[in-house]
Amino acid sequence: MKIAVLGGTGNIGIGLSMRLSIAGYDVIVGSRDEKKAEEKAREYMSVLESMGYENEIGYASNRKASELCDVAILAIPSDYIFSTAESLKDVLDGKIVVSPAVPMKKEGRTFYYAPPPEGSAAEKIASILNNSQVVSAFHTIPARKFADMKSVFNWDVPVCGDGEAKETVMEIVNSIDGLRALDAGPLSSSRLVESVTPLLINVALRSGMKDLSIKFV
Repeated sequence: MKIAVLGGTGNIGIGLSMRLSIAGYDVIVGSRDEKKAEEKAREYMSVLESMGYENEIGYASNRKASELCDVAILAIPSDYIFSTAESLKDVLDGKIVVSPAVPMKKEGRTFYYAPPPEGSAAEKIASILNNSQVVSAFHTIPARKFADMKSVFNWDVPVCGDGEAKETVMEIVNSIDGLRALDAGPLSSSRLVESVTPLLINVALRSGMKDLSIKFV
């Protein structure tokens, strides 16, 4: 299976690109700038080589990566994710698209969930990509720790969506060591899951903690 990590040069895309490669997927790092995608893909392969892996990680523009993939993960900042989805609608037609986006705003020291009128970022993306199979996941993964290949974790990942697309994404999540996918309901439940992220950030900031995630016990 080919997985395109669009925006794979930063944020959560770093950890996803390397960890999915280790899990055995054919990973393509996507970026608006193909040269940057190439540089980061080579950097990721170097890190994996230092760990004893000889994995190949591909690279391409976001558009080309979307054309080549079976599954696309939109690891793109919330400020740009909707416009990116609009620009790639034709090449993502019929494909599974994963949204980890969380729209937030900050007032003083506090972060708040700021969903679009559709109810959640995932639902808005689904309204844009109306011929794609949109699933939401990875909202509560702390990007910095996830990108550190020496880090060990035990986190749960709520996954929202429908049918076989959700099952496929849950299999992808479970393939990453230290993650457990849990069925959180239909795509409309994404608004509940997305709102957990600002809560984690606020708790971390006010409690002197960092890299918080969730585990259901």
